[in-house]
Amino acid sequence: MGAYSPAPVVTAVVYQRILERVILPTVRGMAEEGHPYTGFLYAGLMIDADGNPSVIEFNCRFGDPETQPILQRLQSDLVSHCQSALERRLDTAVAQWDPRPAVGVVLAAGGYPNAYEKGHTITGLDTPWPATTKVFHAGTQTQDGNIVTHGGRVLCVSALGNTIEEAIQLAYAGVDHINWQDMIFRQDIGWRAIDR
Repeated sequence: MGAYSPAPVVTAVVYQRILERVILPTVRGMAEEGHPYTGFLYAGLMIDADGNPSVIEFNCRFGDPETQPILQRLQSDLVSHCQSALERRLDTAVAQWDPRPAVGVVLAAGGYPNAYEKGHTITGLDTPWPATTKVFHAGTQTQDGNIVTHGGRVLCVSALGNTIEEAIQLAYAGVDHINWQDMIFRQDIGWRAIDR
């Protein structure tokens, strides 16, 4: 229940394999079948020990929680990129990225992914966050002037750091400011990136 960007497992060689074996055949196949695709196409992948990709799933939306650290690194305008796609000129757009790694930690309702309660008041969101930290809402709503839990995956605290270790430290420092009854989160997000 968290993510980091960039993923060290995706080397230049692995990236090219993903394009050649997964993304381009998928997009070309849809076009050949008379269904050219415009929009977000999220490919959930597993990368084996030899750097070969296998598809777990496709979604016609951003992946969650993978998107939060990725968007935190995006420096160019997302809306402009969307407009370029709609106008069929995405090939002329260039995305600008912050080179620093980002880590996102999901804060979930106790019991998730099974039965969980809603309506618990969330505290700590009024913390003066540093520019490197963002809190993304997922399963929240406003009730009687308070922000309360309203889903399984409630929030994602995402942070940029100069290193993956620093990004992890900053994300968990943000997590430490937030609380509600029965809040849960994993404490090992990013360890695979450190191992690489």
